[in-house]
Amino acid sequence: MSDEVDIAEENIELNILAAIEACRHRPSLPAKGSCWFCDEPLPAMQKFCDRDCASDYEAEEAALARAGRRRGNDLHAE
Repeated sequence: MSDEVDIAEENIELNILAAIEACRHRPSLPAKGSCWFCDEPLPAMQKFCDRDCASDYEAEEAALARAGRRRGNDLHAE
């Protein structure tokens, strides 16, 4: 019979596996000739200027997701 610790460990393992699987199915950004965060011109096949821009972009995307919004869907006063 499983005790609470075994059940908790199994739940943690399932959550980790689900997160890994979700990352595998997330579409990757295509290179667009400029940084996805700051729009600085870049060589072909590069998506971000540096690690700082990449991490800032990820943080901003996470904040938008938590707010239930997506990039490009800003609310404008009319």
